[in-house]
Amino acid sequence: MPALLAAIALLLLLVSPVWAQSTAGDPPSPGLATPSAIKRDASTLARRIGLWASAGGGRGTAGLHCDACRSDAAPAFTMHAAIGGRPHPRFHVGVETWAWLDVIGNGVDRTARGTQLIARHYPSTRRSWFVTGGVGTSRFGVDDGDARFSASSPALSLGGGWDLPFRGVVLSPTLVMTSSTGGALRSDRTGNPVAEDARLGFWRGTVAVTWF
Repeated sequence: MPALLAAIALLLLLVSPVWAQSTAGDPPSPGLATPSAIKRDASTLARRIGLWASAGGGRGTAGLHCDACRSDAAPAFTMHAAIGGRPHPRFHVGVETWAWLDVIGNGVDRTARGTQLIARHYPSTRRSWFVTGGVGTSRFGVDDGDARFSASSPALSLGGGWDLPFRGVVLSPTLVMTSSTGGALRSDRTGNPVAEDARLGFWRGTVAVTWF
């Protein structure tokens, strides 16, 4: 949660100059704001900063590796959601959260999740395909019912995707790789470290609905 709050605060700092510049010439509104005025102002803000959002799901493969441990990569359900602004028509920034859940039928629950600041760049002015990257934090956990272990560390992401209009919405298939820089694998019950160099490797292929 602190990482998510910090990411949102940084995003607001990135888009606030655009908002301040756009509203510099607006006359002040006396009195209390009405519900219709609040709705109108929210719509105006969304247009001026180029608000966008995306949410989707698909399949991903994740695994944890260190000198004293090994969690083989396996496919499972993954989902992600992002929201942000467009400081430039071909450059989008935002905050993304993602999760990978391998929790069905094998007796051992494995999960991975993360929060990161992301950027998208559209090389074409037609905005059909994009490259994306992010920096943030990741966490990998293993629970076999008797013991629970987890590792948290900074992580980097890199990938690409396409925006495909479909029946009034935009579908965005993406392929993204996330890799952590390495952190301590610890027992969640005792706090004792098992290894100091646990590294997460994660691939995901998803289809999201994107709103601009």
